[in-house]
Amino acid sequence: MFRLRVVHDRCFICGAKSDFCLEEGITLFREARCNICGASLRNSDTAKAVIEVILGKTASLSECVGELSGINILEAQAVGPIYNLLKKLPRYVCFEYFDDVKPGEYKNGILCNDLENLTFGDSSFDLVITQDVFEHVANPGKAFFEIYRVLREGGYHIFTVPLHEGRPTKSRRGLPEVYHGDPLRKQGILVYTDWGDDICSLVDKYGFETLRIDAHIFYQPHEITDVDQSYSEYLVTPPLKYYRYNSIVFISQKRGNRVKRMINLLKVE
Repeated sequence: MFRLRVVHDRCFICGAKSDFCLEEGITLFREARCNICGASLRNSDTAKAVIEVILGKTASLSECVGELSGINILEAQAVGPIYNLLKKLPRYVCFEYFDDVKPGEYKNGILCNDLENLTFGDSSFDLVITQDVFEHVANPGKAFFEIYRVLREGGYHIFTVPLHEGRPTKSRRGLPEVYHGDPLRKQGILVYTDWGDDICSLVDKYGFETLRIDAHIFYQPHEITDVDQSYSEYLVTPPLKYYRYNSIVFISQKRGNRVKRMINLLKVE
């Protein structure tokens, strides 16, 4: 099948100068794949941010993964190209959320945990990585609070979410249900939040200072998917040919003990 070259750029997973390609008709350009290692553009942009923030240089993850051996890292997935490179590091911990497993226990050798109720101690990690997870968290404020808790002072949460540019963040409670693909759940995983331009200020309520990195921009704000304006199309269109999001990475740094431990902050408005 004809493959569309989305960008020709360096892959920050494998280090190659590569074509990132998709099958023709696919609109979710941030998921274009490196033709050398198969990593998505989103994976590559996330890895680039990790290396620049933690090691202070521009290099691929495969080139300098060993330099991260002294860093305590938590990743909220146990699959994918970043996981494949980090999993042999002595201080790397990863997990998945399983509906039928208690947090802290294992299923098929994979640790189960819940971002809203992490089982790790305070100040356990230097870096937390989440990729396209927070749109699926029922109480994202509580999860940001938990990440703040388990990070050491000055530690980082590097993350991605589908960003609805040009619009404020919106809870999907009470709206038509939207699901994203999920390798663990045949029916997909429910979307609780459509994150918008105010995401940095919302995250910063929990004691972070958050920077938005527009890594690869393909669409203008008015072109970004608005599922509530095209729900009938969502119901009949393959996800990769329906969604339109740019590749944006967020870098949140824990600011110390300035977070207000107030119950009303455990819910994003």
